[in-house]
Amino acid sequence: MAQAAEARVIETDRVSDARLRIDAECLELDAATPEELTVLRAWVRRINGTTYAQPFFVEGPPGHFRLYVGEAAERARTARGIQ
Repeated sequence: MAQAAEARVIETDRVSDARLRIDAECLELDAATPEELTVLRAWVRRINGTTYAQPFFVEGPPGHFRLYVGEAAERARTARGIQ
């Protein structure tokens, strides 16, 4: 039985206030600049297209993104009412 991994925070050298968290269920990203926010929102539309069952990329609250893959993607997709 797999154990849940603790969330980790990784600070990037490029932007000191950018955050990346690795959790057992998903990868979490916080946009640090308006440009990053624009790119991540474009990824949401591209990744969640109808041609791909996985991964599942969501924003909420604004500026905070989560990327799910595998069974976690199916759980997140189902929880949001997307079949």
